[in-house]
Amino acid sequence: MRAIRRALAALALLLAALQPALAADVISYAPLDSVLALDVRDGHVDYGALARYRGPLTRLLATAHDADPERFSREAQIAFWVNVYNARVLDGVARRPGLRSVLDVGKAVGVPTLGFFHERAVVAWRELSLDDIEHQILREGFHEPRLHFVLNCASASCPKLPAHALHAASLDSTLDAAAAAFLADPARNRITPGGELQLSSIFKWYRGDFEAAAGSLPAFLARHWKGAPLRGDEPIHFLAYDWSLNGHW
Repeated sequence: MRAIRRALAALALLLAALQPALAADVISYAPLDSVLALDVRDGHVDYGALARYRGPLTRLLATAHDADPERFSREAQIAFWVNVYNARVLDGVARRPGLRSVLDVGKAVGVPTLGFFHERAVVAWRELSLDDIEHQILREGFHEPRLHFVLNCASASCPKLPAHALHAASLDSTLDAAAAAFLADPARNRITPGGELQLSSIFKWYRGDFEAAAGSLPAFLARHWKGAPLRGDEPIHFLAYDWSLNGHW
């Protein structure tokens, strides 16, 4: 019995020692930070420069290949998957010099496709597409609608790329800031003088996510809207989505 108690005590000490690591980031995101600092200005990407030197993204994605994010905290997992998603998108465009829209990938007879988001690669020992990461892992796994404001699809109407990689320790404040910034961007969301809300189509496509978190779409908006107070009964119009590239070559 004494030996069992000693073993349990040792296990408790081991778990306590591991706790800081479990709350930390899964891997270093310095390569993504270097790309965001050098090749991105206010969400606009210099894909020409990025295509000439994809080394940082290649290193990050190689590290992510055999990472084990499920061992880490909820915040660290979210940061990992968002950073990998954004790195994959940047790399996917950079590998296609001259691309004008992600909807052009696999396009036949002029019909846009979602082939860009269905391209598969190994992350965390799993072969996953961008769609898999966004919908199966992030949306279904974490039920956090603010994630829609930090995922970037390389298109003009997408939320701007975060200025820095996401990190577990500051995740909640980063998501709050991203939601407020997205709603305050008049190119993506605005209220007309007549009181109509003109919102990004993101709020139409994923309305259920926002309603599940706040009870209704107006209630979610009220949490993060930093402009004039909303009544909650404003008519809503969803803006057309601009899929042109969020950068230049």
